Amino acid sequence: MKAVWLAAGALALSGCSTMNSANDVSRPSAEMFPEMENMTKHVFYVDPASNEADKRVELVVGKMMETDCNRVSLGGSVSEHSLEGWGYTYYQVDASPAGGISTLMACPEDMEKVETFVQMPTRDLYRYNSKLPVVVYAPADLDVSIRVWAPEE
Repeated sequence: MKAVWLAAGALALSGCSTMNSANDVSRPSAEMFPEMENMTKHVFYVDPASNEADKRVELVVGKMMETDCNRVSLGGSVSEHSLEGWGYTYYQVDASPAGGISTLMACPEDMEKVETFVQMPTRDLYRYNSKLPVVVYAPADLDVSIRVWAPEE
């Protein structure tokens, strides 16, 4: 009888070690999002939160460029699409082929150009959802990252 209880106890303990803890959350898959021609797929994951409806995600799109004293930004837009057959949202960056947009101030002659991250201006904030990855397709020469916005506690 003791052997049965020991075996049952060992089986119960072995099951506990394979259970997922709160810190061991698997990331949602992004395999269903196909590769796009002439685009790089960027996949981001946001952490689960109790107040996800209060949070928003901002896409930060840009690239390193040599700039002078003028203000520079990238032209283009971000559009939201639905993955056919799944209904999941992904974002596509359409960059202007002209490159950067700049003011035309006269800079001092001795001023050196500086390598700066030039950003595409965006005003949109997107839904925060930890159950799905944030997938962004962008031209290969652009860097993409995300910024999470939340109200102060």
